[in-house]
Amino acid sequence: MTEPHFEYRIRESVRAKYMSLRVSVDRGLEVVVPRGFDRKLIPGFLRDKHEWVRTALSKVDQARQRRIKPTETLPQMLSFAACGRSWIVQYHPRRSDTITLFDDGQGGLRVVGAIDNIPACHSVLQQWTRRQAFNVLNPLLRQLSKETGIAYVKTVIRCQKSRWGSCSSTGTISLNQKLLFVAPDLVRYVLIHELCHMREMNHSRNFWSLVGQFYPDYRRARQRLKEAWYQMPAWAG
Repeated sequence: MTEPHFEYRIRESVRAKYMSLRVSVDRGLEVVVPRGFDRKLIPGFLRDKHEWVRTALSKVDQARQRRIKPTETLPQMLSFAACGRSWIVQYHPRRSDTITLFDDGQGGLRVVGAIDNIPACHSVLQQWTRRQAFNVLNPLLRQLSKETGIAYVKTVIRCQKSRWGSCSSTGTISLNQKLLFVAPDLVRYVLIHELCHMREMNHSRNFWSLVGQFYPDYRRARQRLKEAWYQMPAWAG
């Protein structure tokens, strides 16, 4: 039988308690290990998980195919599943070195300026998305904080490649603006997950027990979130 071979990178994590695998469009296959872990154990672990890895890498390849020429396309509509809203986008060329986005407040966006600079158009759309993400996610986080009784200090919105959210020991919760593209129940899970880290800054049994109190079906939510990465629009960054 042919020995399975996968290209992968190794990432040490101070928060990791055991070896795990992560697959993403941008980073490929990652083996996450605790500090000081015996790396000689990695090949055997990959052999045991080779079917899962093959399936995950196949989905990544499909997602990459959809991103072959992302800079040549501009979205005509933005749809945010998290809040059930959509916007029609129109592009208007104008002699200018800059690009400006106008929101008419009624579901229409106008992108005006050097629209032949498609990466710059993507950039203004991402900036607008970040503002929308704060307007949608920040109130939800405040609400869940009250429901769970778990306090935090402030919210930060970022455009991240491989994380839906994170938190710091100082009480800052960072949320990925791409959460706007996923279902509301998954957004709820991510926010609960990060709030629970305010009490348990790890992924221990106690942490997952706490998450389960507020979101019992967290295991299925984690799997659905992995699938959601492959559905992100290319322009979103």
